[in-house]
Order: sequence, then structure tokens, then C-alpha cells
Amino acid sequence: MKPIALLFSFVALASLIATPARATFHIMQIEQVIAGVDGNTNAQAIQLRMRAVGQNLVNNSRLIVRDAAGLNPIVLITPPTSVVNQGVGVHILIASSSFITSTNPATTPDFIMTNLIPASYRAAGSLTFEDLFGTVYWRLSWGGASYTGPTTGALTNDADGNFGPPFAGPLPSSGGRALRFQGTASAPSTSNSTDYALTPGDAVFTNNAGTSFTVKSALTGVPDLTLGDELLQNTPNPFNPDTEIDFTLARSEHARLSVYDVRGALVATLVDDEVPPGLNRVHWDGRDGNGDRVATGVYYYRLTAGRVSQSKNMVLLK
Repeated sequence: MKPIALLFSFVALASLIATPARATFHIMQIEQVIAGVDGNTNAQAIQLRMRAVGQNLVNNSRLIVRDAAGLNPIVLITPPTSVVNQGVGVHILIASSSFITSTNPATTPDFIMTNLIPASYRAAGSLTFEDLFGTVYWRLSWGGASYTGPTTGALTNDADGNFGPPFAGPLPSSGGRALRFQGTASAPSTSNSTDYALTPGDAVFTNNAGTSFTVKSALTGVPDLTLGDELLQNTPNPFNPDTEIDFTLARSEHARLSVYDVRGALVATLVDDEVPPGLNRVHWDGRDGNGDRVATGVYYYRLTAGRVSQSKNMVLLK
């Protein structure tokens, strides 16, 4: 081999050795997002989860949020460094300063958010994990039909490059629940509407070191041991057309919450499932089981959970 060719061969070999095998950041999920805790919208957090090994070079990435039309982008963070730990299921936690004291124990985030998700973006919007050139590797959109922007991205984490349709609801901010990806660590995206759901209780966030932090919420938190099963008065009452019904459980158990008319006929079943402990809030839109609006009048709602059965009345005025 000629000397010049031999030199180029050594240079190429050295370059390959110096590059970490599969060290990148592209194969990543936006696993979990919370836009506020108990209405404090300064307390926000985003959790990423690696889908493959070697995804720790996030200093080449950024998180951007856009409004309901997919416009007016705001860079939430461009991580200044990579993270140490990598592997399938390893997390990266980005949080606001106010979020740190909103968890138990206090959060130790991997990065502090440079900007917050604005209030006007929480009802409908889109969050993207992308590179510095604008290639979208994961997209989470919310707001259902109220979000009219793009739902597309690269094929890296979604087979057809379409992360839509969006999740039907807003970003959570009123309690301690987060919007969380339901698939496994290695799972790709199919659609935001089916991939994401609210956590059943206070969310648990995990940083790159593997330390977990539980959100402290007065609304959805685990109650004191003295707090038992109790059905609370709906608010507002009287109401038109919507109301909220709260109940507390001392432990996780199957609960059934139903609405009846004054004759005792079943109008609607609002809950019939395993329910987490603490304060649970259920929305009733004044419709029966067929989706029809019910008439003005007095209605009764009954909670049955374990050995407890409690009833209260409410008034619908039109």
C-alpha cells in the first residue's frame, strides 16, 4: 500500500474508534408531560424515555411547543449537555424551577426548562422533540379537533410519519396527573389519541439517574390514613348543564358512581372501574346513557365502593 493511502486508512480507522457506537438521540419518546400542579402553571415537567441504547447525546436536540394552529414556536429547552446514562427505558427529566418543590422528594431534574408552556397553548397545541435543524423525531399534540396544526414527523419513531390524530383533551394542569405514553419503552408511536392517557393518580417522574419523584397534589394525592370513603356534594349545585362530583377513597378499589331520577330509574353510570385512593373528580354533562340531555329536575347520585354505599341529590335547572 502506498504511504499516502496507508495514512488515510489510519485516519479513517481512528475516526471510527473515536465515535461512540450508536451514540445519538433520535430514538426517543416524549413519555410524560404535566403543565401545572393544582393550578400552579409555573410547575411544569417533561419526561423523555429512550427507545434504544446509546440515545444520550441530547445536546443536539431541542423541545419546542406550538399553539393550536401549529404556529408561534417556543423553544422550551435546548439541552446544553448530553446525559450520562443510556439504555432502553432510561429517562431524561426536564422541569421548571417551580416543579422542584411540587414533588416528594423534591425533584432533581436533569435540565431546567428555559421557557414554560404558555397558558394559551395548554388547551390545544403540539410539543416536538427535534434536532437543531428542525427534523421532528417525536410529536405530541393535544386538544382534539381544536388542534389544527401538523401532526407529522420523521419515520424514525413512527412508521407512517403521522403522530396524529391528537390526544382529545388539554394538557393537565389542575391536579397532579400527567399525560403519559401508554406503550413500552421500545414501542413506536401509532397515534397520540390512542397512545396517551392521563395517569390514574399523581404522576411519578424519573430522572436520568433513576431517581423517582411523586407529584404532591391536594386534589389527586393519597389521603391521610384518617380519610375514608366519602361522597361529596356536587358543584355547582344547582347546575346547568355541567357539574363535578367528588368522592374520596381510603384505598384503591372498585367503585361505581351512578345517577338516578326521582323514580329510582338509572340515568347514567359515570364510573364503574378500579379507582385510585384520594380525591377523585368526575364530570357529568347532564346527559343520560344514550347521550341525550336530561330534563330539569332533581337527580340522585350514588357511590358504591367496597362496603360503602352513599347517595346525595342534585338539581338541574334549565
